[in-house]
This record gives sequence, structure tokens and C-alpha cells, in this order.
Amino acid sequence: MKILRIPTLFLALIFLASCAQKEDKNYLQYIDLLIGTGPATTPSATKDRGTQEHYGQTIPAVTAPFGMTQWTPQTHNTETKCIAPFYWGTPTLQGFRATHWTSGSCVQDYGSFTVFPTVTGEEFRFLPTQRKTLYIYDADKSSPAYYAAMLPEKNILTEITATKRTGFFRFSWLEPENATVIIDVNSDEGEGYIKIDAEKGEVYGYNPVHRIYNGSGKPAGFSGYFVARFDKPFSKTGTFGNNELFHGTNELQNNNYLGAYVTFNLAEGEALKMKMGTSFTSIENARQNMETEIPHWDFDKTKSELDKTWNTILGRIDVEGGSDDDFTKFYTAMYHSFIHPRLFSDVNGEYPQFGGGETVQKANGFEYYCDFTNWDIFRAQMPLVSLVAPEQYEHMVKSLIVKAEQGGWLPVFPMWNSYTSAMIGDHSTAIIADALAKGFEFDTEKAYQFMRKNAFETPKNMDDYIDGKGRRALDSYLQFGYIPIEDEVPHAFHRNEQVSRTLEYAYNDWAVAQVAQKLGETDDYNELMARSLNYANVFDPDKGWVCGRYGDGTFTDEFDANGDMFYITEGTPKHYTWYVPHDVEGLMDLMGGKEPFAQKLNALIDNKEYWHGNEPSHQIPYLFNYVGQWQKTQETVKHILQTEYGTGPGGISGNDDSGQMSAWYVFGAAGFYPVCPGSNEYQLSSPTFEKVTFNLNKKYYSGKSFVLETTPGNQYGTFSSVKLNGKEIEPVINHDELKKGGKLEFVQ
Repeated sequence: MKILRIPTLFLALIFLASCAQKEDKNYLQYIDLLIGTGPATTPSATKDRGTQEHYGQTIPAVTAPFGMTQWTPQTHNTETKCIAPFYWGTPTLQGFRATHWTSGSCVQDYGSFTVFPTVTGEEFRFLPTQRKTLYIYDADKSSPAYYAAMLPEKNILTEITATKRTGFFRFSWLEPENATVIIDVNSDEGEGYIKIDAEKGEVYGYNPVHRIYNGSGKPAGFSGYFVARFDKPFSKTGTFGNNELFHGTNELQNNNYLGAYVTFNLAEGEALKMKMGTSFTSIENARQNMETEIPHWDFDKTKSELDKTWNTILGRIDVEGGSDDDFTKFYTAMYHSFIHPRLFSDVNGEYPQFGGGETVQKANGFEYYCDFTNWDIFRAQMPLVSLVAPEQYEHMVKSLIVKAEQGGWLPVFPMWNSYTSAMIGDHSTAIIADALAKGFEFDTEKAYQFMRKNAFETPKNMDDYIDGKGRRALDSYLQFGYIPIEDEVPHAFHRNEQVSRTLEYAYNDWAVAQVAQKLGETDDYNELMARSLNYANVFDPDKGWVCGRYGDGTFTDEFDANGDMFYITEGTPKHYTWYVPHDVEGLMDLMGGKEPFAQKLNALIDNKEYWHGNEPSHQIPYLFNYVGQWQKTQETVKHILQTEYGTGPGGISGNDDSGQMSAWYVFGAAGFYPVCPGSNEYQLSSPTFEKVTFNLNKKYYSGKSFVLETTPGNQYGTFSSVKLNGKEIEPVINHDELKKGGKLEFVQ
């Protein structure tokens, strides 16, 4: 929606609020917050759009990069799994949420709160589903640093900006009599606490966090805490819970639909400001986060600072020579790639202990992060963060190691500061191995201790295993060299899927082996490298694809190369057969050599059997490089960029998965991709811009620029050769070459 007619006062307020400090280049102008907030409308989108899998599951979040809390309009008030706080196409809003939703996911929100500006009167609609109201969204002014929405029913303008841990609101009522702000505690379990402190001008509270997957429904051991402070005194207050309104009360806890309201006496034209600090540790820390990050009441200053923060990180990849849609898709994809993992520690370094939260820990010398959807993000999103935001990336890697120290096991898929085995594989090992290969500094020996433990041991305590610690079905994998289909893999969200698990463990073993080699652990290296070939044990030479296998060595007849098989994760045997990123040459040998490999790969693409909407296929388009068909890589990648991504709410073909789908776009449009994290190799496609400049960090890299250039006007086509610093090369580059800076020239 675009604003059609609004009173002059509100137009002036929006204009003044959106005047950011002038930058040499304003990258924020290209970001469309709505991309991915609706059902897919891309050319490749399936006709069946009845489930959340066909939504991008993103939200129009105002946030600092990797911020603790995002700030979004709310159309749905639940924290239920797979229901995002906001969907475009819902015509009414229920408020504005301080959310910990994992962008692009199908998991859960947790520890969240919602703010709603209104007016009190004879009919006071305080429940989210009752008070929902039409809204007008200004797409031209909104960005990751600022959101504005007009609620015409009550003539209220809401503006939002933020810092890493704090939201800043400015509310303007055209008719300010009985101006009121409601705050909800969004607990689906009927838990939580809220209190009004009129003397301090504050409302504060907490929302206890519960787990899903392993330990489903159990407390996570911590809460989402908030402190909201207003710049005007309260004239009336009250609380509500269990569908009842309690005027004049200032404290309530453990009710369904729990919340509070505060009313103000405002003069005409007078705006109300509210700062909301957040924390996962305590109310006191939420207050300290707020007071430290926003010690003033200057909304425009905070917005200007967040504008600058986003322009700085987005400007680390500068693209030139493309269409307006190209710029929008590229920088929106960058924005989506830099929301997670989530900052979890407070300004004083405190955070709840991983895997239970019983004690408060302190991050010394780094910031602590959580919400790593590792099965998704190890492929492209984390490698992209390593290039663009290396300082935060190094802290994220250290956070994974700290989690292992506190919980005893390296987590597989750490969410809401807890262990989960939500997805398959063991990809914290992949992230750490990739970071070490790139030269990032952390306690490698300590990291290896836990990587090795995951690779060789299973928890002796069954309660620990059920809780999500250790690799699923590792005993079977070690016994047979693959996971036989008799092992149904209990105590996992995804049961069975034995073939996919085998393939991913083989890659994980290779990743751990690279660390073992650097540390001189020769015996471990040799054993792990031998295990990295276990992918061959689930390749059926008669069928020509991977297939489920029994413990006696025979392959099952329950097979459809293009079907959903119980032993495959979110794909088909054809999709997963190509998942051998660490040994493509070995996979060629299994298929009979380079020519049969190339024939099968071409058939997969030409017959439209490739599926981009899920991660296991993401490296496939770049495999043509391994058989000397670089032009087919270029054609395939550019076709995917054009058909799987678009502008507008339906611009992502499936769940964005913490930015992995978006990071794939950034790499694809830039012209290269990390097929095998941990190898330091990037396979080239070619850029979709005339010029792409990576402005490299001076502390972690050379501080110079790495430039990819194409023939002007031909960036949508293919190229016959590529030169690195004037010398013709094969279509592959090494990370060490990239980080030194230089120039890749794509020649027709």
C-alpha cells in the first residue's frame, strides 16, 4: 500500500523523521521490506501455495544488523511454530512487535512483546484480535532503520527505529485526547509478568521462553525481558488478563492475553516517545541496554545512526550497472542475510547459560550470539557474513565454542539458546572448519575437542541424547559406514532420512579432518578422511542414484528417483545424490566418469528437476564447472536468479531460512559461490552487474577492494574466459586470493 491522503501534519512528521544523514551512496533506498512476506509469486513458484513452505516467512523488520530484537508490524499474535508475526495481504494490524522470530523460518517466535497505540473511550478494545485496525504503510520511506505506519481509524502515526538491543517509537495522534499505549506479553502458555511504574514512567515485564523440537514444551530456562520508558507522565493506567480489564491496577502475572495500558494527556501536535530495552537476562539488564544505547530522547539521531550502520555494512559490496529491480533484489537479499545469528549478550556482556539458562554467564572480549539454523546457513549465509561482517562472524564462531563448553557437546542446531536436533547433519563443525581455513582466530584446540567428540562419541546419558546432544544415529553410522534404514532415528524432529544423514556426516567428517590436519592429529585425520568417503556406501550403482540401504548391504526396492523417499530429507534421491561437495571427483567415479556425470547433471537441469526452494540443491548449479561446462553454470545460475527471486511480497520462492536463500542470491549475482565450505574455494559463475566491488575489512583482510567486472551491457549473458589480475584462469578462485584484493575480469 502507498499513502494516498494523510493530513499535512503527518506528512510533515514522516518527512522530518526520514531525513537521514547524507551518505555518499544510500543503499537503504534499494531495500524492499516486503520481499518474502507473502506467498511466492516468482516465475518458478508452485501452484500449491497452501502451506508456509511457499512463503518467504520474512518480516519487515527494523533492526540493527544481527540485532537482539527485531521490530515489526504484527498481523498474527501467536508465538506458534511456523506462524510469522506479519504477513502481507492481511489488511489489519494488531500492533508492533518486539520479536525474536527467526527470519524466513518455520520455527517459533519467543520472549516477544507487542505495542499498540490507540485511544481509550467507552469501548476499549484491548485484545489483539479485537483491536486490529486498518493501516497504511509508506514503502518509500521505510527501511531496516525506520518504519512508519498510519492507523487511519484513530488517526495515529507510528514510527520505529532501533539499536542492537533497544527499540525507539514515536507516536503521533491527530486527536490526542486519551492517547493510550497498550503492551502485550505474548505468551501462548498464559505465563509472564507486567508492571507499571508511574514514578519512573516505565512499564516492564517478561515472557518465559519454551522449547520446541527436543524438550518440546519445556522451559528454556530464561525469558524475554523488556523495559519500556516514556517521555511523558501517565494520566491513567491499568492491566488486563484472561479477557478482563483491570483499571487502575499496576501489576499482573500468569494470565492468558496478559498486558497493560498507559494513557497520556497530550497537547495537539505533541508526539509521544517510547524506548523499549530488551534482554534475555533480566529486567535490570534490559534497562541498562536501553540507557546505554539510547541515553537521550532524540528519535532522529537514533534513526540517523542506524541509517549509517546499515549503509556501512551494505556498502561493503557495491554493485554498479544493473536495473532498479536488480539493485532492489540484491540489497534486500543482503539485508535478509544480516539479521541472524542473533545477538544474545547484553551491553555488560551477560547472557543466560546455554542449554538451560540456570546461571548468568559473561562474554569477555566478544559478543555472544545464538539462533544458528546451521543446516541452512553453513552453506552460503555464514560464508557471506565472513566476507562482509568478519568481526561479528568471529564472535559467532566463538559463541558456538562457548555453547559446547557450557553444555558439554557442540550443538547441531542451537535455537532459543538450547540444544535441538531440528535438522540433520553436524554443521557447527562445518562453520568452525571454514572459519579456521579462512584464518579467523579462536581457540582451535578447544573447538577441535568438541568437534571430535561429536564425530566419535554418543552421549552415555540417554537424557542428554534425547535433549539434542550429539549426532543422531552415530552408532549405526560408525558400525556400518552408513545409516541403515532399519535405524528409524528416534529422538529427532526428522526421523529416518538415513541416506541424507549419511551424506551430510561424510561431509562433516571431511570438515573435522581439515581441522585435525592443521593440529597435527594425523590418526584422526586419516580415519576421518576415510569416513568422508562413506557417501559411496549409499550410492546404488544399479539405480545410478543414492538409495536407502539395509544393514545386510542390500538396497531397498522402495525407490523413485524423483519422489519423496523416507530416507531423504526435504528432497529426492536425485537432489541429494549431488551432495558430495568435498569429493566431486569421487562422485564422478561412482557415476562412471566425467561424461556420465555431465549427462546426468544436464538432464537434471534441462528436465526442470532441480529444486531451488530447499538447501541441499544449492551447490548443484556450480557443479558444471567440474566437467568443463562453465557456460552452463553461468546460464543455470542466471536462470535461477531470474526465476526464483523477484520483487514485492512474493519475491522469494520458499522459506528464506535465516537468510540462506538470500545469501545464495548475493553470491550468484556477484558471480561466485562457496560450494564446499572449509575448502577455501569459490566456483565462479559470472556477475549480473557490470561491476561488483567487495570493500574488504582491514583488520581481517587486506583492507583493499576485490572487484568483479563484466563487459558493459552484457552482464546478463555468459562469458568465455575470466582473468584474475590480468592472467587468464579456470573458473575457480581461492579465498586467499580474494582477501588480498584484486580484479576478476569476465571476457566475452
